[in-house]
Amino acid sequence: MGDKLGDKTGDKLGVISELNGTQIKVLSEIRNNPNVTKPELEKLVGVGKTTIDTAISVLKKMNIIERIGSNKTGYWQVKR
Repeated sequence: MGDKLGDKTGDKLGVISELNGTQIKVLSEIRNNPNVTKPELEKLVGVGKTTIDTAISVLKKMNIIERIGSNKTGYWQVKR
């Protein structure tokens, strides 16, 4: 049982270690508020629109987050 717990922890740390600081901040803000918008993320993280778009693209590509619903009324789901 202890081995399985260690493996799961290792997997999570492995994914996080592949992310840069901005991507980690974006992921953290999405976890805190799944309804957060890109303009809000820009202000919270302190970076521009292109940087937010790139960070979200990487997180989607790594299958860490997913957008559920429309851009206007949807929300972010953290998958890992």
